[in-house]
Amino acid sequence: MSQMFSVAGLGPDDEAVYAALMDGPATVPELARRTRLAAELVRVALDHLEEAGLVGRGAGHPERHTAAAPDVALEALILRQEEQLQRARLHAHQMAARHRRAHAGDDPASLVEVVTGRMAVLERFEQVQRAARHEIRAIDKPPYAAPSGNRNPVELDMLARGVRYRVIYDPRGLVEFHDLRTDLEQSTARGELARVLAATPTKLILADDRVGLIPLQAAPSSIESIVVVHPSALLEALGALFESLWDRALPLGSTTDAGTGAAGPTRDERRLLTLLTTGLPDEAIARQLGLSYRTFQRRLRRLLVRLDAETRFQAGVRAAHLGWIPPDGP
Repeated sequence: MSQMFSVAGLGPDDEAVYAALMDGPATVPELARRTRLAAELVRVALDHLEEAGLVGRGAGHPERHTAAAPDVALEALILRQEEQLQRARLHAHQMAARHRRAHAGDDPASLVEVVTGRMAVLERFEQVQRAARHEIRAIDKPPYAAPSGNRNPVELDMLARGVRYRVIYDPRGLVEFHDLRTDLEQSTARGELARVLAATPTKLILADDRVGLIPLQAAPSSIESIVVVHPSALLEALGALFESLWDRALPLGSTTDAGTGAAGPTRDERRLLTLLTTGLPDEAIARQLGLSYRTFQRRLRRLLVRLDAETRFQAGVRAAHLGWIPPDGP
């Protein structure tokens, strides 16, 4: 509860007094004994709590104080804080728009900015995601600024907050960086919509329709600098590019069990089917599955037999018909 009280502008004494009132109405001296606080500090805390709507005063003498029901009062407090944050966010957006309008005529370059340095790139990557309110759209391909094994921890937090993620993966990223059994399964299980497309033109991330990031160089060997694109015709073009590629990309379906019953695929079969749609080389698929090449070949043959298919294409058609490869979202 401490973090919630601090976010609401209340201190440890306020929290201690409110917690003490959970045991029932009390006078100032009684609260001082319960909390081991000086009576004057208790009075100050009661004033704070009353102002926040968490405490009421009862009739009679000496005056007794009563805590409002936590499930109602604390929820109302949280809503007030969210409203204040929303107003602050709106004000920040208005100020940013005003700043861009003021400088756009004299300096069109203000619509873009260059960020250099790997750590600065990573910080802006996180900042842009946390600024999203509705959706992140991304094209994921090598190279990566983040170290291996630290894919994108911010995404899971944002997914939990209700921000939608649509990500197009270049197969090279699946070979060089990602692990289907860990980071990709974790993100798709929590709501990420993932597709795969070979030869994507550039790395890209778009937060709503307000800001975008692209590498500064056309074909970088490492990510040491990026361009931040603010609302402009360029940002609109990047959004249109993403949507065009999204329509062409193939769904990288969830590999978690989907309730297909005993007749449905096992998790390993679903993983194999998912990777077969990516166009990855067999050796890369085997590595993603944690298998030797020979074991991968045996599992592939078993899958073809189970689906009564002679080719991988037939297996894909049969699996889709049986609902083994669920579609992603729009």
